Amino acid sequence: MIALITGAGRGIGKAISLGLANKGYRVILVARSENEIKSVEQEIISSGGKATALACDITASQSASTLFAKTSAIGKVTLLINNAGIAPSAKIEDTTDEMWQQTFAINVHAPFNLIRTYIADMRSEGGGQIINIASTAALEGFAYTSAYTSSKHALLGLSRAIAKELSRSNIKISTICPGFVRTNILETSISNIIKKTGKLREQAEAVLGEMNRTGKIIEPQEIAQTVLAELTMPLDPNGREIIL
Repeated sequence: MIALITGAGRGIGKAISLGLANKGYRVILVARSENEIKSVEQEIISSGGKATALACDITASQSASTLFAKTSAIGKVTLLINNAGIAPSAKIEDTTDEMWQQTFAINVHAPFNLIRTYIADMRSEGGGQIINIASTAALEGFAYTSAYTSSKHALLGLSRAIAKELSRSNIKISTICPGFVRTNILETSISNIIKKTGKLREQAEAVLGEMNRTGKIIEPQEIAQTVLAELTMPLDPNGREIIL
């Protein structure tokens, strides 16, 4: 069993990678930062797991085909986790073309290209699974995040479309939509609140936590546990959407 995880060097991606490796998957760790994914690779190998770190800018036009050529030497990828993402914050009038384009390049175009590429592996193996990490921003609007919110709506739309199409090939589609998770993106949000309101760090974190369904910040390991649970779920031709 081979799984490919993007944004695997830290946060949610790292937690998912460690969880999958612990379940016997050979994990392919993908991110732009080679140092980070190499560190995760060594952590997995030291624990008796199997991992391969492949540094890659998944927004580059030929990145998917280049990555596919490298992973083909390892084996067939039957589990694809599209986790990498960015979340810039700006007023609509301050949202630049570059900010908009980069957000869509990472949050939408990269998952689309990887899905389009790796379904060949899954079909040749008789099936597989794609899990897209979206956000509650895929379900509603949030102020000052026009690029991010739009991109996550697009990712959810992509998931819904391919679920109906790829179920015929025994490929399961899941979309996980978490609220605020303890990652570098969260730290940026906390800093922005502190800067704008003068709140203490604990108060700023509480404000964001209250926006989640659970009333608290989600830990990366909780996302990893959700991913592992999705592996055991039956195929749904409409796809599965999990809101955290």
